[in-house]
Amino acid sequence: MTTPAQDPLDAPTAALAAAVLEIARHVEDGPLPAPRLFALARSAELMTASPSLAALLGADGETSRDELHLTPIDLDDGTATAKDPLAALERAQWPDLAAGGAIACDLAPTAWTAREDGAEGKLPADRPLRVVVGALEDGTTWSAVHHGGEDGYVLGTALLPEIAQALVQTFRPTA
Repeated sequence: MTTPAQDPLDAPTAALAAAVLEIARHVEDGPLPAPRLFALARSAELMTASPSLAALLGADGETSRDELHLTPIDLDDGTATAKDPLAALERAQWPDLAAGGAIACDLAPTAWTAREDGAEGKLPADRPLRVVVGALEDGTTWSAVHHGGEDGYVLGTALLPEIAQALVQTFRPTA
């Protein structure tokens, strides 16, 4: 009898990882002149709050019943000018339905410190990195860093700690 390997992600982190990858694919080919913010809404709550949206999407399937599934909502209105993701996060305002948020941006590979787990050796040093960092209100984080070309992504929790920490802070009450 064989025992399947345990999934290293708990269910909420897996839901966040899926949303981050969905955003990464959404912004993969287009230009990102400035960081883009995405609210992450619990899909079941979103469908309950908006029956007309649920009907339009035919939300009678499994996604609408999955309490953890997240729907990314692009908050970009085309007016963002800050190129620094930390500056963009300082002005982040999340809608009430947000269970989390994400930021997508391009970074010079030398501008940020990658977490020390061997991932930095896989990142190209000669071109900007396309990154998506997501966080839930409880502080759970997940990141996707695009290698460029056909190489795919480096994935993990808080690969870019400065951005991940700043994103988590946007969900903390201000004093």
